[in-house]
Amino acid sequence: MADAESRADGGRSFAGLLLDLRVHAGLSQEELAERAGLSVRSIREMEAGRVARPRKDSVRLLVTALALEGADADHFLAAAGHGGPRPVISVAAPAPTGLRWRGTRPIPDGLVGREQELVELEGLLRQNRLVTLVGPGGVGKTELALAAADRFSGDDTTVVVVDLTTVQRDAAVPSAILDAFGTAPGTSDLDDVLSGREPGDLVIVEDNAEHVLDGVATVANRMVRSFPGVGVLVTSRIPLGLPDEVVRRVAVLDVPGNDKDFAEIKSSPAVEMFCRRVARVRPGFSLTEENAPTVARLCRRLDGLPLALELAAARAGSLSVEAILAALDDRFRLLSGPRRFGAPHQRTLADTIAWSVDALSDAARQLLYRASVLGSPFTLDAVAGVCTGDPIDAFDVPMLLAELVEKSLLQPVHEFEQLYGARYKLLETIREHAYAGLSSQGDDLTEFRDRAVAWCSTYVQGLDGAWSSPDRDRRYRAAHANSAVFEVALERAAELGQWDVAARIVLGFRIAWQYQASVAESGISWATLCAENVADNEVSGRLLTIAGRLSSLTGDVRGARRYYGQARQLMPGETEMGLLARSGWVSSGSHLLDTQSLAEIPGLVEDARKHGDIQRSATVQGTCAIALMRWGRLTEAKELLLSWEGELVNPGVYPDEIAYMALSRLEVELGNLTEARRRALQAREVQASDDPERTKVAGCLAMVEYHEGRYDEAQALLDDAAADIRGHRGYFDYLVMLYRSRLAREAGDPEQARVCIRDAVNRLLAEGRVVYLLDVLPEAVAVLHALGKSAAGDLLCGQLLAWQQTMDPPMAPTAWAVLQESCDSASVADGWPEPDPAAALQRLANDVLIALS
Repeated sequence: MADAESRADGGRSFAGLLLDLRVHAGLSQEELAERAGLSVRSIREMEAGRVARPRKDSVRLLVTALALEGADADHFLAAAGHGGPRPVISVAAPAPTGLRWRGTRPIPDGLVGREQELVELEGLLRQNRLVTLVGPGGVGKTELALAAADRFSGDDTTVVVVDLTTVQRDAAVPSAILDAFGTAPGTSDLDDVLSGREPGDLVIVEDNAEHVLDGVATVANRMVRSFPGVGVLVTSRIPLGLPDEVVRRVAVLDVPGNDKDFAEIKSSPAVEMFCRRVARVRPGFSLTEENAPTVARLCRRLDGLPLALELAAARAGSLSVEAILAALDDRFRLLSGPRRFGAPHQRTLADTIAWSVDALSDAARQLLYRASVLGSPFTLDAVAGVCTGDPIDAFDVPMLLAELVEKSLLQPVHEFEQLYGARYKLLETIREHAYAGLSSQGDDLTEFRDRAVAWCSTYVQGLDGAWSSPDRDRRYRAAHANSAVFEVALERAAELGQWDVAARIVLGFRIAWQYQASVAESGISWATLCAENVADNEVSGRLLTIAGRLSSLTGDVRGARRYYGQARQLMPGETEMGLLARSGWVSSGSHLLDTQSLAEIPGLVEDARKHGDIQRSATVQGTCAIALMRWGRLTEAKELLLSWEGELVNPGVYPDEIAYMALSRLEVELGNLTEARRRALQAREVQASDDPERTKVAGCLAMVEYHEGRYDEAQALLDDAAADIRGHRGYFDYLVMLYRSRLAREAGDPEQARVCIRDAVNRLLAEGRVVYLLDVLPEAVAVLHALGKSAAGDLLCGQLLAWQQTMDPPMAPTAWAVLQESCDSASVADGWPEPDPAAALQRLANDVLIALS
């Protein structure tokens, strides 16, 4: 290397030395560039002597590529001009125009629905030196990072955006950063441009870092440890794993929960983004009541993934929104372009996902493929039970799931985590990619769908006896957490015509379906479908009983009545499921004012008391008691509820907040407010601490507070309960609306009372719970009078007075008291009694809705 030493006197000497060493190593310029992770152009420029002082990082890459060591490496560095002290320079000074932004600028109107994340991210940048945005490909990490840097930057801040997409080697990351700074070819080292910075003076955005993660992590760690004036914002599908790193996951955009509520659809960020992008290719496009359901469904199908929404919107120049939605069954073909900007791996949806999947270990990739058959969400237990086998060991499943989450291919489900434990979900676009991968592997798809059936069949056997166990809630909620897997298993069993297997799964899973209304609807469908296809009548009856129970819980009282009625004809009435069908028939009939239901109660209670299962006996008695209370038989109802309470001394019989709530309400009607409060507090005590519907008990206690004249306390409880009932349907939701109306009248706000009472009437009519209209309609009379609609109020009052004189059941005492206060000028209406009580109340309710409109 003496020759190298003698020529270390200028750029031309270095150029000759580089050429000599390359030729000696037998490498072409292209081969040396490949080894060093540099561009061919850079090699040409250096060998031609047009780079007077190459960057130190580039020279170090050449040292490695040429296998230079010790003194040879030092001489090579010296020839490049890196043997002396490093000058301190500031190449990121403002451009002549005063612009302090280098690299890609944020797209105008690029962010939708990210204001909260933007505010949080700006705060994080002010408090932390290194922040990494993590999320699946196409979720919008880049635009969020650019917008946050833009918001953070000020007159004294320089933002440098480094696009790492084309960087192929970890060792080339420093050179890419220097390129982004716009440094001249003679710049010596990255340290030179980072030194001497004041805090807040420089933010470096390193975009698309996942494929050169080690290189980015190494440089970022050096930046934050050695240069306190530099802030680093990274976007990646994988965290860097540094101790100073703050990680924030970027979620998909919120999609509408349904396709019927126009206001909810319009407020959805996913819908807003889609419509904005469509308007760019189809001027004049806007969201309307007519196209909103289609747009909502499309956004849900695309998971609210910004890239998918953008690609779909680009097709709107030639396709209608309806056609785009219909074509999503082959989404990867539809969403293949036209997108001419962005990283090459983000120009089609398929490329975006394949980029991440290809980077997985073989075991993680196979786990992703196999998990695509499970539906979403699913638990670790389901993965271990269905997806293991070469190359996946059951002990490695937690580690592999963590890898998929870390690489943003699997999303942890944090909602209701306390209730259902750790769950995971696949975005639909990723699931389809993985499903296609599994389908391409011979018989794997069939094998793992069949495994799902076998696993679910075994799982439900473990639920035997859960109803009478002290940890029944935990066991049923654990099952509910895998409801999507059970859906997959039932689809496969039905496809194979294995109806007995499907029926066993439905019967074993029946309680777990009760925890969520949307899942319960699926349970109704499967129970009825299996009932139609199994040969055994008693099994059919048990399945229809489940359909009746789930229909009641979802607010379809008429459907519940129908299924219970069919079930009780198909199996012995003294069996456990026979008793359940009969008590369900009585309960639904009491809602619908069917006197046949009332007549069956004595025999049903007697049969229940003879039954060997004390828990079932107690449940039947509680159900019949609540039915009697609806019919105004308060004393008989109280006797049965106390009998239910007496059974609690037996092992395997557990308190039920619904029964305690019924006791509380019964005591309110009887005027025993102290006892009513005690019962409401008992309901609160026995309700599970992690029950997502805890505030339904708040509504029960609010009634007591109201009748004791503690209006402020009642209002606070009702406000909590009102927030809860928006998300579910429960036994006493109408009472929350009713008492909110009463409080609004007391406060001199008849308009708010009108809204509350209309909601209550509409809800009861929609659900078929006709009997509770007798509680609500007297309040409607009071509201009409408060609104100055006395004629309409007196007309309704006269009808209700006639009801109270001639019909059964009578109004409850609290409702009757409200009516009497409001009917000074009304007279009893003619034409009563009427032959069909339920039809008569529904007619009055419809008249009320018109009067209150």
